[in-house]
Amino acid sequence: MIQAVIFNLDGVLTDTDACHEQAWRQMAREQGLPFTPEIYRKMRGRRRMDSLNVLLSHAERAYSPGETWALAARKNDLFNDLVLHLGREGILPGAEETLRTLRGMGIRTAVASSSENAAGILRQMKMDALLDAVVDGEDAAEGKPDPELLLLAARRLKTPTGDCLVIDNSLAGAEAARAAGMRCLLIGNETGAAAESLEALALPERIRRDNGEMNGKE
Repeated sequence: MIQAVIFNLDGVLTDTDACHEQAWRQMAREQGLPFTPEIYRKMRGRRRMDSLNVLLSHAERAYSPGETWALAARKNDLFNDLVLHLGREGILPGAEETLRTLRGMGIRTAVASSSENAAGILRQMKMDALLDAVVDGEDAAEGKPDPELLLLAARRLKTPTGDCLVIDNSLAGAEAARAAGMRCLLIGNETGAAAESLEALALPERIRRDNGEMNGKE
């Protein structure tokens, strides 16, 4: 029975995924690195350094640790410049309504994001009050696809992992959910996605139906 829903942030609740992609693309261009949709697909949902390692695996030369850290900082500066001006218009359609409806149903809600900026972005967009817990890259040693972020979110929600549902838009998030023993619904354009967006997913109705079916089996 679903008692809690754990959301990814970028591309699920907020339009910040586009800011990440633009920042990575600009940094790659500055370095003369290839940046294709397939490369970014492998980068999505991961911590900044893990994403950078994916990008640098396509470089024609090796980068020193100092260069790598400088590139990570450059990407973060580019991202912060973009997201600084992103107000509540950056909240994706259906996000607030979904969170309010779920909480009205007694379903606990959390964000678990590999991004170190997630908590600040939620405050900036005034969405933090709609969540029972927020876990981001500052809270965990490992990012997705490692399950640590999701397991920490479940602990903060005081909910068994088997009763948690993960909503993500990345393969790394889906892999993390499987490792955590949680169900997962993908949205976006990944193969096997349940819907194109959170708004199209109609999540509260799905949970009502699924929980009703589970009650009927008891």
